[in-house]
This record gives sequence, structure tokens and C-alpha cells, in this order.
Amino acid sequence: MKEAKGHQAGTQGSAIVAGYGPAGRIVGEHLEASGYAVTVVDTNPDTVLMRLERNKGAKFGNILDEGVLRNAGIMEADVLVIAIPDEGDAIEACRIARKMRGDLKIVARTNFLSRGLMAGEAGANEVVVEEVVTAEAMRDAVNRLMDRA
Repeated sequence: MKEAKGHQAGTQGSAIVAGYGPAGRIVGEHLEASGYAVTVVDTNPDTVLMRLERNKGAKFGNILDEGVLRNAGIMEADVLVIAIPDEGDAIEACRIARKMRGDLKIVARTNFLSRGLMAGEAGANEVVVEEVVTAEAMRDAVNRLMDRA
């Protein structure tokens, strides 16, 4: 396999996952299982320590800090996943990251559709909107129940 610029040998590429709660953890584990070198950025020191103890990439800090983003490898990363729960900060993180790297793939999480649109305007390539995902899951639950009747 050809090694891409800035990628560790033997990896598909590199990813930054901002926020390692349930959403960030699932995405991060998927990326790692797919061969990506993942660096988690989190403000919880226990999360960072846990990752480091397992020889996994992790940086302590706020994703809104350009220095933290640089230290996490934004200039070489293939994708930035913004899984933090604060949608105002998520939108601002999109804006900062897009300013730093115009070609970076950015996936962001928001709670509400209106904020999802703002994240897209701020630079996210893809946005997962929790209220839309919940609505779709509820629709599917109703369909499963109605099919059983």
C-alpha cells in the first residue's frame, strides 16, 4: 500500500475525533477498525489518559483552539469528526477548521436542523442532526409495531 503524505505506515489515513462520548467513540472505533489512525481531542482528562494508556492517539484540549487542532494533526488529517454536544461550539469548530484547511472533510453533529444548516454554512461537508435521526428512528419504531399488529 502506498503511504500517503502525513499518514502512518500501514494506515488508510488519519482522522481527528473531537469529543469522545458515545457518538465520538462509535465513530472513532469504526475509523480505527477501518485502518485509520485516530487522534481524539477531548476536554476530559480521564478520556485522554484512557486513550493514551491504550497506545491510542489523544490530545487534551478545546477543539476551538487552533493550536490544539494543529497539535492533533489537522494539517495532515483526512477527516475531522466534530462529535461534541455543544452545537454552538460545533459550528464554530467547523468555521475554524475550514479556515485552517479548505480541503478537509468535516462531519459535524448538531441537535437541531436550524443549527445543522449553520454548521454546513460554516464548513461542514456532512451534518448529522439529532432531531432528524430521532424522527426517523421513531418512524421506524412505529412501522415495526404496526407491522406486528
